[in-house]
Amino acid sequence: MDNQLEGGGANIQALARQREEYECLLKKQSKCMMSLFSKTLEDKFWKDREERLTKLIIRAFFPATICYFLFEVISLPINYFTTEAIYRKHDVLMTLISYTTGWIALLTVYLMAKHPIWRAYYCYVVTAVVIVGLSIVQVVLFSMQSGAMTWRGTLIIIFALMFAYICSGLRPSHTFIAGMVSAGITCLCLWMIGKYIPQWVLFNVLILGNLVGLGLAVLTISTDRIRFLQSIIIGLDKKIYAALNQHLMRLSHQDTLTLLDNRRSFEQKFAQSLYQARKRHRPLALLFIDVDFFKLFNDHYGHQQGDIALISVAEVLKSNIREQDIAIRYGGEEFIILLNNSTAQAAINVAQRLLEQIRKQKILHQYSKISEYLTISIGLTLYTGKENILGKDILKIADNALYQAKKQGRNQYVFMPINEYCYDSDVNNHSLQSF
Repeated sequence: MDNQLEGGGANIQALARQREEYECLLKKQSKCMMSLFSKTLEDKFWKDREERLTKLIIRAFFPATICYFLFEVISLPINYFTTEAIYRKHDVLMTLISYTTGWIALLTVYLMAKHPIWRAYYCYVVTAVVIVGLSIVQVVLFSMQSGAMTWRGTLIIIFALMFAYICSGLRPSHTFIAGMVSAGITCLCLWMIGKYIPQWVLFNVLILGNLVGLGLAVLTISTDRIRFLQSIIIGLDKKIYAALNQHLMRLSHQDTLTLLDNRRSFEQKFAQSLYQARKRHRPLALLFIDVDFFKLFNDHYGHQQGDIALISVAEVLKSNIREQDIAIRYGGEEFIILLNNSTAQAAINVAQRLLEQIRKQKILHQYSKISEYLTISIGLTLYTGKENILGKDILKIADNALYQAKKQGRNQYVFMPINEYCYDSDVNNHSLQSF
């Protein structure tokens, strides 16, 4: 348990250090908009942003399609009746082509965001969609024969560019490259079909449009970086609070002097061990241990030496049990050991080792009535998992066995088996083994 406590404390410190590092990054990001992360964190940020925007695309797809449809329903009649009759058929057809391209692009982005398998290729496919979609829309709308429709087309192009930069989920640099490639394709196509558009118009729409989109995207990314760091810090706070709660829970179940489990922990773990013993029919041994004449030791050597003696006893207990077993300071100079899935002989062997090793400690106790060194007495019982008996009665049997060990001279163990009548009969009627 002390290893768990050390591990829990180290984990909390590590989480606190991570939180401090992210706090520093957050302050740096708040001061400098173009501040970048480490490569690992940068990749994590872009992945998080892509996942967040793809989820937004999935949620917003149907509302967006309705809005887009209403836009077409409203704009098409307006375009039709405000276009010169001589250009009406051509320009309306071009408008329909641009709208259809928008539908295809929107549907493609939605499908790529929706399917997890396709999402692995999201960046590549959506970049291609931006290049092809923008190229078609720009060529088509710049090919309008009506001046009014051409000017309206430039607004649609700007809108498409803003959507690509802010809502596509691509990195701004990737979107900018895609936008400039589509601008080059557009100029080439317009030259090939002989459509003349003033250079300043092309510059304002294609170049400045991309630069404005890039600027907006950078602002958005800066905000996203702050949100990303804040979400990590909040996550670390939750982990720290959870780890602290676990750490405090462990502390509340630990004896502060010996670092063994305390009485509160015993009640919980004894109930768990008893349940498993009954469920799986696995024997459970209980050793009730008492330090002989400890009050006299404390009175003559002082409480500080008494504490040192108890710590030494606890170390002996811990060194003689398995990982699955539990050592408890029950109170004062009393200790309990739970041996899960143990036989009677194995439990007796543990008791014998404890007696022997405590003697070998040679902790001076000149006021003991049985030895010049500190000794212990042990009451031992074994629950096979089949007896119909309560946990408190098992503890009582072990306590009675300890009483017999003291009565017979201390510095020994007494094994008292459990049977159907043992906890209802007088202790003197028990079958005892004393050593």
